[in-house]
Amino acid sequence: MVEYDNITSHIYSLIETMEFSEQTNIILYRCVIILFIAILAVVSDYVSKWLINNPLKKLAQKTRNKFDDYIFERKLPARIANIVPAFVVYFMLPMAFSKEMFLYSLLEKMSLVYIVATIMRAFGGFIKALSDMAQNSPRIKNRPLKGLFQTIQVIIIFIGIIIIIAILVDKSPATLIAGLGASAAILSLVFKDSLLGLISGIQLSWNDMLRPGDWITMPSKNIDGVVFEVSLNTVKIRNFDNTILTIPPMMLMTDSFQNWRGMTESPGRRIMRSVNIDMYSVGFADEALTARVSAQYPVIDEYVRNRTEEDKKRGECTNLKLFRVYMEWYLRNLPDVAKSETLMVRYLAATTEGIPMQVYFFSSNKVWEYYEAFAADVIEHLLAVIPQFDLRIYQRASGVDMRNMGHDDPTNKMIKPNR
Repeated sequence: MVEYDNITSHIYSLIETMEFSEQTNIILYRCVIILFIAILAVVSDYVSKWLINNPLKKLAQKTRNKFDDYIFERKLPARIANIVPAFVVYFMLPMAFSKEMFLYSLLEKMSLVYIVATIMRAFGGFIKALSDMAQNSPRIKNRPLKGLFQTIQVIIIFIGIIIIIAILVDKSPATLIAGLGASAAILSLVFKDSLLGLISGIQLSWNDMLRPGDWITMPSKNIDGVVFEVSLNTVKIRNFDNTILTIPPMMLMTDSFQNWRGMTESPGRRIMRSVNIDMYSVGFADEALTARVSAQYPVIDEYVRNRTEEDKKRGECTNLKLFRVYMEWYLRNLPDVAKSETLMVRYLAATTEGIPMQVYFFSSNKVWEYYEAFAADVIEHLLAVIPQFDLRIYQRASGVDMRNMGHDDPTNKMIKPNR
């Protein structure tokens, strides 16, 4: 105060030399002081930004850590520097006004509100820098941390608003927080979705149920796509038709959904396809058939020659058995089949439409386009090679088939079996 008194008395003495009235002298004095404070605030703003930005930017360029880069991207140093002019105004207000004046009280509160708001923005920038670093970190970028950072920002904003209100009404922040207990029920209703989203987001993150990049399906909500954002109130999914669905996190906790992350992280993606074999085409493999397929496929020749006595006791070898042996060999020798996973060629329960023959194996390439093409190649090969074993694929007769049969033999009114 002594320094203030010396400066203000000197300025006031200079104004008195102009020989104006006392009221005019006071007005001029306050105008000069306000102008001086404004100039000093502007100068301190430029100086503080220069002193904070330049040394830190040079230091950031020399370090390998990326966090300081994210700090400058979010303009955190500039936000911190914005606090300095507010402090200059706050501490120099007594030079222009007495503390009993309303204008002094108003400007003091405005300065404090600006300081609190600037500190809140600085904290917000720091949290966003942490979020940017987390999203670009290889170890934690797949964690749904966006909702957590948003929650922290909401808490900071809530605390800042309480402090600002306390400044404006001249009350202690603790008193205001205590008074909120009575309106907690109303606040819980107003922010119900945010609170439920927060709790659901924490559960999803804590239990590692969902990450950005996961492929999820939820037939009840027509969801079949990849998660690309998990926030406090929403989960955004890009479906495979490029439509974007937005659902609250709570929905993923109340309804069941299928997460395909296990498939993408496994050694292979399952292929399980089946075709129906015409039962009339199944029979014992005679010498001619065995010799023909053995000459064409060495694996059949090896199987026939190495049949054990136990195999022979089970009965004669059928053409369907030879085909199953061939298909197992064919699948095991495909380069894109995951060798460490289950591989089977099996029969399902016979139906009126034949014997379903199923190939069950895993593709090491899990990309959707290649996966479908690979599965199609296997089925196409199966359909093409099966006649060589005197087998037929069952296909229900159509009207064209009936007309062709009648055209070939107009006098034949009956459909004869194939064998």
